[in-house]
Amino acid sequence: MIQIYWNRAVGISDEKSEVFDFPLDPEKLSDIFLMIGKKDFSFLGDFYLRFGPKVEMKPSRVNEILHEALILYGKKLIESMEKNELLIIESWKFLKDLEKMENVYKMHMEDWHQIYYPFTRYRMEERELIKEIMASEGVDYAFENVKNTYSGLRETRESIENFIKKKMEECCPNLTSIAGPLLGAELISIAGGLKSLAMMPGSRIQILGAGKAFFSSRKNSQPGPKHGVIFKHPYVHNSKERGKNARSLACKIAIAARIDYFSKRKNDDFIKNSRKT
Repeated sequence: MIQIYWNRAVGISDEKSEVFDFPLDPEKLSDIFLMIGKKDFSFLGDFYLRFGPKVEMKPSRVNEILHEALILYGKKLIESMEKNELLIIESWKFLKDLEKMENVYKMHMEDWHQIYYPFTRYRMEERELIKEIMASEGVDYAFENVKNTYSGLRETRESIENFIKKKMEECCPNLTSIAGPLLGAELISIAGGLKSLAMMPGSRIQILGAGKAFFSSRKNSQPGPKHGVIFKHPYVHNSKERGKNARSLACKIAIAARIDYFSKRKNDDFIKNSRKT
């Protein structure tokens, strides 16, 4: 996202019209990059008042300014987020990619196995089919390598999940108790950090991850989405009143995130009371 806005600023984008220009000061640029990373575009409205008049970029200085600004941006990002938060966000992103790769391998293994053993796919559930495929021997050497790679991906995914669970317990015990470690990590990643999540109202947390549906509903004058990624929580997913439960869960998540951010301690009373309602 930063790259897109930078390209527009220095005039190497395909966009025909620009609504802003970046300043030449790397310090100010790094602050803007932080805002873009948090999806905060408020600087576009009062850009002139905050950063001065329009400045034309000189090609000889563009790369140098960008290099200095990105170094400052990296330092400020690390200072604004604890190390555990950064590890949680990066681990969650890696976990999502691992799941995609695992599904691709699983799909191709089923198709490959189908060639040697026709109709087995239609005689058993997918979980049983995968067990049979992994136990099969003597198909061909290429298929054995595919199975070994898939097995390695699965082990890596499990280890990343365990790592996220451990870090979430250390960093966000209250959020972990309310939302679960993996959903909590996803919310932190989408929000851009625990601080950003803690500052959000429950109504915004409720629809985190439903950006496309939200803007589509506004464009077509339709009711907005009732939930985002918190749909994955059993309290919402298994409920007949998903909108009501999503709203209730989002408020609890907001409080849990604030307790984690400001006190950094597990509040057993809050967790106990939250589970009653």
